[in-house]
Amino acid sequence: MSPVYCPPPDEEPIPKKHYFKFLERVPASRWRAVSIIIPLLALAVISLLPLQMDRPMQYTLAILVCISMLWTFGMIPLAVTALLVPVLLVGFGVFSPVEALQPFADPVVYLLVGGLIIAETFRKNGMDKRLAYYLVTMAKGDLRRTLMALIASSALMSMWISNTATVALLIPVALGVASHAGDCSKKVGGFFLIGISMGTGFGALSTMISSPTNAITSALLAKVVDWGFVNWLVIGVPTALALLVLLYVLLPWAIKPPAVGLDLSTIAEKRSKLGPMKPMEFMVLMVFGFTVVLWIMGDAIAKATGLPSGIMNSGIVALLSAVVMFIIGAVDWNDAKNIAWDVFLIIGAGLALGEALEVTGGAKFLAEGLASMAGTSSLIVVMLLLAIITFLVTTVLSNTATTALLVPIAISTAASLSIDPTPLALTVGMVASISYITPVGTPPVTLAYSTGTFSRRELAKSGIIIGIPAMFLIIGLIYVFFSFGIV
Repeated sequence: MSPVYCPPPDEEPIPKKHYFKFLERVPASRWRAVSIIIPLLALAVISLLPLQMDRPMQYTLAILVCISMLWTFGMIPLAVTALLVPVLLVGFGVFSPVEALQPFADPVVYLLVGGLIIAETFRKNGMDKRLAYYLVTMAKGDLRRTLMALIASSALMSMWISNTATVALLIPVALGVASHAGDCSKKVGGFFLIGISMGTGFGALSTMISSPTNAITSALLAKVVDWGFVNWLVIGVPTALALLVLLYVLLPWAIKPPAVGLDLSTIAEKRSKLGPMKPMEFMVLMVFGFTVVLWIMGDAIAKATGLPSGIMNSGIVALLSAVVMFIIGAVDWNDAKNIAWDVFLIIGAGLALGEALEVTGGAKFLAEGLASMAGTSSLIVVMLLLAIITFLVTTVLSNTATTALLVPIAISTAASLSIDPTPLALTVGMVASISYITPVGTPPVTLAYSTGTFSRRELAKSGIIIGIPAMFLIIGLIYVFFSFGIV
């Protein structure tokens, strides 16, 4: 076989601190001060302006702008900024301390707590590696089949494990496989990692516990409609599958990988070292399988057995499963420390801010402006408008923050138009997870980009080629499912 020429990357992928290039010339100390002063100045100005609205609404909108800017600039960690939300809500008299902190104890927060502990048991016992190695070796060295295996691995794991943890696990697997592509190893590695990053995002749309964006959307929806784990599963799984097919078809066209074969002997060796499944792995699978059954059929089981219906709440089931994992020794507290606990602060802050916008009428105010833009347009047009706004915002703001800010507005927009909020909220929640144009949109992309195997231009190109069709696909599927009464 003649050697394959792999041209060098068209842009050296050196990670930048800021998305906006002109900010890179600002000294770090000065930028830190400016990035904090500007949001606080905006908070003060908007609070003091003589606007024709109720003071609590004005204060809430001022807090919204301030928090949005702090999350966008990113000089203060997202979780630390999240802690500022209840402080400001209480400080401006919008909420009492109990009201401001109550969203941090929302059941969906504990659903995510239990889910992440379950995910940690998979990681600790090597079950995630077993799945990844198995699927990759099944590809037998073919580049396209290997991509399919890596995408499938990322999607299956991201249904139950955090996106970031999934990408962190698969990076060495993908780079190990790509290292056998000779001079094309870097190009192949970037090709795989972009696929993995997008695969985790698409696969994570499957369940409520897959990502914070799903959790926030579900928690806010549950306040206005009957919404639970199964409701998300019904729309999430088909949407994820459709997006994964789209990714497999379009990514090779966007990146154009070299025509090389791969030697998977090292991956096969790592797989063999894992040996047969251990008793603890079987026990973890049993507990996990029972948990999924309760998540899906909990209400029916509670009615049949006469148990209190609350015991089958998804959050309570997740906590019970987590406790069982500790009891059987599948995980200990030192392992639990590896969980990104800061995500719960971000979710709580998002719910608190959403509640404040709803109570004070701030969300209705913003929604009426959005509704006036849509006029008397059909549901599909309003969904498209919200999707475009979400897609653009999450290119510079994290998907979690985008969801926390825009889902309350989507729900209020539905109220202003006298329509069901479900399709609008789902549109925002799902589209917020599929923006891959910049490295700052989602943590998995940021992590993959830090490897230096692909450039910003390659990421932007693939993000546009795949992200825009994915946005339209999400809108279409939600609209069809809603029209037929499935969601």
